[in-house]
Amino acid sequence: MHTVPNTLTHERVVAFVDYHNTLHALRRVGRQIDLPALRDYLAEGRHLVEVFLYIATHPDPEQQQADRGTLHRLRQHGFLVRTKVGHILPNGRLKCDLDMELALDVQAFVARARPDIVVLVTGDGDFTPLAQRLRFDGVRVEVASVPGSVSAELRAMANGFVDLTRLGDVVDYLPIPEPDVALDDAFDADLLDEFDLAPEEDAPAATPAAPARIPLAA
Repeated sequence: MHTVPNTLTHERVVAFVDYHNTLHALRRVGRQIDLPALRDYLAEGRHLVEVFLYIATHPDPEQQQADRGTLHRLRQHGFLVRTKVGHILPNGRLKCDLDMELALDVQAFVARARPDIVVLVTGDGDFTPLAQRLRFDGVRVEVASVPGSVSAELRAMANGFVDLTRLGDVVDYLPIPEPDVALDDAFDADLLDEFDLAPEEDAPAATPAAPARIPLAA
């Protein structure tokens, strides 16, 4: 956390991770998302009270089985997972809006736990009023995202900015179960994009025998 000074190791921190926003922001700069490393990076010597993670699941019943395995491993890594089933757009992409749930959870948790710092892991400018409200309540706000993908208004409203491109390059993996039923191309491409299971465009194709993987391991 090079851009946010840390002088008080007793500071109590809570992080709220907008998974899909952060995933796509990192992928735009050629990086993947390593959630446990991200969690440790945000805490860095401070007392991490909780990490909330907001992530969509696929509406297809067959794929939901694989999603449940992924969410279970996330919980094993200490994340407090909040999820909602998305819906498929006409272009085949998965759409899910968890902004309201995140904003309400932030306000409710801060009122009960009174952390010193709230880290909003997102670049979405819709959270600018939330950041302002937290500062009015005496809570330090840090925004964690990628410089080229973060809203200028959100970044300006925060007390500090955490540049996620400074996160280490090494990413460990855990295998996730393969779906039992093959999906059509549009369905499958959307799934891979949303859960970061596919290589970037123009990247070499993965070895056919390798299992689908999601970066979860510390």
